[in-house]
Amino acid sequence: MNVDTYPYMGFNVPVDLMWQTGLGPDSFAAISAAHFAQLKKWTPIKSDHSVLEVGCGIGRDAIPLTNLLQTGRYLGIDVLKASIEWCTTAITAKCPNFSFLHMDVRSSLYNPAGAVEPTQVRIPLADRSVDRIFLFSVFTHMLRPDIENYLSEFKRLLNSGGLVYATSFIYDDEILVAARRNSASTPWSLTFAYQHEPGCRLNDQNVPLHAVAFTREAWREMVGRSGLMLREFLPGKWSGYYQQYEDGQDAVVLAAC
Repeated sequence: MNVDTYPYMGFNVPVDLMWQTGLGPDSFAAISAAHFAQLKKWTPIKSDHSVLEVGCGIGRDAIPLTNLLQTGRYLGIDVLKASIEWCTTAITAKCPNFSFLHMDVRSSLYNPAGAVEPTQVRIPLADRSVDRIFLFSVFTHMLRPDIENYLSEFKRLLNSGGLVYATSFIYDDEILVAARRNSASTPWSLTFAYQHEPGCRLNDQNVPLHAVAFTREAWREMVGRSGLMLREFLPGKWSGYYQQYEDGQDAVVLAAC
């Protein structure tokens, strides 16, 4: 059976697997380039670094890293088994220092029959063995207990000087006013009308993990409990509140203490 593919940096990426995470070939290259630029700016990756990506999908962010990580190593993890299988066959075959792991973690959006609860995830890497960790559009689909478990894992994994880049939706009263005023003109129509708990709001009560937002104070609490250090809050475009922004979503930059 023929499978539609999208040629990108020497790889023929299956289009059907792209759509599993909601975005297709029209935006693949642009988003990949934007992500790479953000990592270069806020969490620079050296050629000998050990890198972990949570939610690696079909390799959109791994592929450009194959030109950078020469003596280092990369591990991408995801709940989507078909994506991991393709990445292993296509990317690891060309770049043996890149590996991919399917983790059968339950996600009501992407893996509802998963065997492992997000609060029980343990990433199979040694303590203090990772230099950089990044997550794009992962914490935007998690509630506080799940995020706190991942942050605890990051604390365990990071070397001294290690950094984390994670996107999020971050709100306050003014940002919510702007989001609701601009909901028809921004690409995502995110209004976060429903409070889940103090400091956490949902965009859709019927699909709670469709989009989850936190206040800065909630982020400070979660990071503080993890033992990591919060370096930066980075503004995103999603709400229409900021005239200058870094990316579509907000982001946090964390550091090992």
